[in-house]
Amino acid sequence: MKKIVSVFALMSCLIPAGSLAASEAVWEVHVTSDLPTATFILPDPLPKPEPLLSLSEDVFAPPALRLSIPPGLPAFRPPVRSGKALFDANLVLMVGLNIADYISTREALKYPGLGETNPLMKPFVKSPLAFAAIKAGTTALTYWSMKSIFKRNKTVAWVMTTASNVLLSYVVANNVRLIQGARAR
Repeated sequence: MKKIVSVFALMSCLIPAGSLAASEAVWEVHVTSDLPTATFILPDPLPKPEPLLSLSEDVFAPPALRLSIPPGLPAFRPPVRSGKALFDANLVLMVGLNIADYISTREALKYPGLGETNPLMKPFVKSPLAFAAIKAGTTALTYWSMKSIFKRNKTVAWVMTTASNVLLSYVVANNVRLIQGARAR
């Protein structure tokens, strides 16, 4: 058993010592083509590099000053993000939904049997100019009041604008559904 182990150990040492190139197969593939031969001229060889400095030479001077580390490590806190950009996007969405509500309501009023269900807006929808003025005024008032609420209490402003956008989305979707139903008749 000892002989087998010693022969195995000897063989395992001799195998890596052998030439690895001898064990590799060399393949060369020639492909014939009708392409003209290349006339590529190699550039001049690069100049020889200068010899490196030895490490024994004193090329670098030791640093003269030592940096002192303050006793307490500074605390780097990331800036608090107020979410103002997302809130402004929410307000822009509210303005867009109000515009979509105006357009879809005006379109729905063209079909018989469809009318304004909001009792506060019912007197104004007969005149497109009055309806547009009231809609623009309420939208601007809502926009500026939400911005001022956001300065005081961000959570309340987020809840109110999100609820407003959900309600306006429902109103616009309902208007579109009613218009499609009226067209199908």
